[in-house]
Amino acid sequence: MAKRIILIAMLFLGCSIYPYQNESKATITSNSVSDSGTVNNGRGHKQKSPYKIVSSRYVARSSVKRLASNDYGVRIRILQNGMDNTGIEDLLLAYDSGMEYRMGNTYGIEHSKFPLYVKVTYKSWNTFHAVQSDVIYEFVIFTPGMWDVTICN
Repeated sequence: MAKRIILIAMLFLGCSIYPYQNESKATITSNSVSDSGTVNNGRGHKQKSPYKIVSSRYVARSSVKRLASNDYGVRIRILQNGMDNTGIEDLLLAYDSGMEYRMGNTYGIEHSKFPLYVKVTYKSWNTFHAVQSDVIYEFVIFTPGMWDVTICN
């Protein structure tokens, strides 16, 4: 009887059994390689990965794509529900090299040297504008070129 009361209370109050469901946790599997940036393709051949996502916290999904361009750098777009997330606060870009710029709702780093380490931190409201989360997204790009990074939360 007590279990039913607790479950009903959690249902009405909106509580969750797993309070940290959006946090990511890095785990080491048997197929991973200790050298960062290399991938084992299952046949014993090691390939150099063009990028590595170091950590992703409170990010629903992300994409990292290389663009056909002669420039070197990274363009970062932050989306929510498929549209530009204009309600972000306290945005901070930490990076190894290059110069930071902003063009509309796109943030970027140009004239950078590779490998390039980038850490993006900001505060974002959820879809219902009820809870604010501290978003952290860290990645390293090994291959030179112009890269397009999209962060969705």
